Amino acid sequence: MEEVLGYLLEKSPIIALVFMGVLFGFFLSKWYHRFMKVEEKVGDLPCEKHDDLYHRIVKNEEKVNVLPCSKHENLFRDIREQLVEIRTILTIKSPIVESSFSHKNSPRELNEAGVKLFNDIKGEEFLIKNKEILIKSIDDKNPKTAFDVEESALAVLFTLMDNDMFIGMKNWVYNSSPRKILVDGIEKDYVITMNEVCFVLSLPLRNMYLELHPELQ
Repeated sequence: MEEVLGYLLEKSPIIALVFMGVLFGFFLSKWYHRFMKVEEKVGDLPCEKHDDLYHRIVKNEEKVNVLPCSKHENLFRDIREQLVEIRTILTIKSPIVESSFSHKNSPRELNEAGVKLFNDIKGEEFLIKNKEILIKSIDDKNPKTAFDVEESALAVLFTLMDNDMFIGMKNWVYNSSPRKILVDGIEKDYVITMNEVCFVLSLPLRNMYLELHPELQ
């Protein structure tokens, strides 16, 4: 199953999402209809129209975390890992998140809004404090290229979000107010979520890892 899901994730994240919806429906039938509904609404990504799709993925991840059936523990762990991968892809491809907090600079780097958010959440302090577990988690993914490192950095932040290291970040997000962000040249109110927090952490984390592994650059 891992090989099939890996292939689908590479070729078509949306088809992979639907496939996992079928798996959920097999064990929890009420989830099946939710995934089908998502599939019917989702078109080609990236698309601003579907930029909030990863929020639905978050809700499904939370449900997987509290599933009580130990008999299927391995299966649900695999599904959760695949959900994290899809969430990573959707965040990277999100035109709003990407353009609002970073710019392409060979490689992509934080823009002014991204740097401000990174400083507001004390991102450098967070990365230094948790460097050991973050670097090891990227190591475990065995990245082969700098691009792999960039994706892995975001994925491990999503994966570790239930770790106590993120309590402070979650409290900050919970108490934060909408901020003004330029979206396609238009100033808009932007509500910060943990997705944006992880995204702005992921690029400096990528750089931190590549400094330790210059052979990947």
